[in-house]
Amino acid sequence: MTASEARTLLVLCDFDDSAADCNAAQLLLAEFGGPGADAVQQAYRGGSLTFRDYQEKMFNTVAAPVETLKAFARDNVTLRPGLSEAIAATRKRGGEFVIASAGIDFYIEPVLAANGLADVPVLSVTGAPDTANGATMTFNYDYPPAQEHCRDWAVCKCEPMEIARTRGDHVIFIGDGLRSDACAAEKADTVFARSRLLAHCIAEGIEAIEFDDFHSIARHISDLELTPIILGGDSTNTTLMKAPK
Repeated sequence: MTASEARTLLVLCDFDDSAADCNAAQLLLAEFGGPGADAVQQAYRGGSLTFRDYQEKMFNTVAAPVETLKAFARDNVTLRPGLSEAIAATRKRGGEFVIASAGIDFYIEPVLAANGLADVPVLSVTGAPDTANGATMTFNYDYPPAQEHCRDWAVCKCEPMEIARTRGDHVIFIGDGLRSDACAAEKADTVFARSRLLAHCIAEGIEAIEFDDFHSIARHISDLELTPIILGGDSTNTTLMKAPK
């Protein structure tokens, strides 16, 4: 692939509390979490569980059918204003906008689809019920490729960023948390942050732009000057993005 053929821009966006205006996982667990959820929560807060193990154990307390969870997420989770505009601006620049989340596909994808964004690639945990009809739980989890130091957080957001940068892409990261978001923010060319991630960036001297909605992000993408980078030899057009279902 030549430099002129390389994609110019990757926008990687967290889902819970970033693309969505709430933590969808917590919303679902507050509604459907089973009697063992409190003990799991206490173990996690006490430091005896990784985030990955915590998330599995919490959702495995849920007895509701997966279709019920999908419907609840679709009907109760709202996306931040301007997200569609930012996605359109990215695509107009020849780039790719990707949702990258340590959360689970069965609550992310229905929300995107309900807002006309079913074609947006999602990099997340895959959680399939362990029965064919999904009428009973627990889940079987599938994790995308990750670097070893990221495995505690379920999904490595750094890996697709690093692949994009080998192609010469400009990488924008959008997030709110500390776990997988902090590492990604340290490697992006441009960071949009809120909440704990913004505080982390300020404390660590990482340049970040505060956001509440995506209108300002869309304007930034539209106005961004993308200077071509000449790549040495062929670059591999590798992607970790899961194709929409």
